[in-house]
Amino acid sequence: MGYRVQGVLLRAMPDAAGLTALERAYGYRLFELAGRELWLLDLGVPEPKSGDRAVIRAARMLAPGYVDALRVLGSEEETFEQLGWLVATAAAARQMRQPVLGFVSDDTLLDFAAVITAEGVGVIGDKLGQYLLRWEAGALAIQPFTNGGNHHEPPIAPEELALIPAVTLLDTEMLGSGGYPLHGNVAAEMRGFADGAAGLGVGTYNVGPVGSLRLVEAKGLDHSLWDRAAAAARSR
Repeated sequence: MGYRVQGVLLRAMPDAAGLTALERAYGYRLFELAGRELWLLDLGVPEPKSGDRAVIRAARMLAPGYVDALRVLGSEEETFEQLGWLVATAAAARQMRQPVLGFVSDDTLLDFAAVITAEGVGVIGDKLGQYLLRWEAGALAIQPFTNGGNHHEPPIAPEELALIPAVTLLDTEMLGSGGYPLHGNVAAEMRGFADGAAGLGVGTYNVGPVGSLRLVEAKGLDHSLWDRAAAAARSR
């Protein structure tokens, strides 16, 4: 539980019509953050197959330069699970008619967060290999990094990045001996999105302490990695 986080964070209780639409598309479990007036949706977002053109097309309509950069920096074997969450987060924002924060992160590969409104994508923060990506106002900044403590060589950015409009390649940053922070992008975006989100413990090794969430409703998703935080037994 402490090493993977995922979901869509909302500042207002989602309405029934929006939840019904998400149930049809993904299934969901809706939680309320205890005493915070924030809500967390876990969705059954499937992991795309490598080269899934439908997910790539849908995501590219939302943030074309970001998606193109992922494909340039990634390998043919990449599944780009974050693109499925980008599409699902946009659907939640559209159905709920409010700003939402969608995220998926683990302790090895993923660290994706996106703030999206009904009008479109506001901000995306992502990590792919030794690159941090930030999409904002239609422009993409790419920050190569290296973990100094592990003596990793700086990454060499592919020349194809220069062919993508509105992309800025920043100088390589050397991280300290602690390396890349756990769920770094997600924790940073949560701080800006809602102060009360700190109650989830994202960015620590005690994510989702027991009692931090209350299960409100579940439709079409029989369990969630957040169930322990709500002290909820898995549905049978």
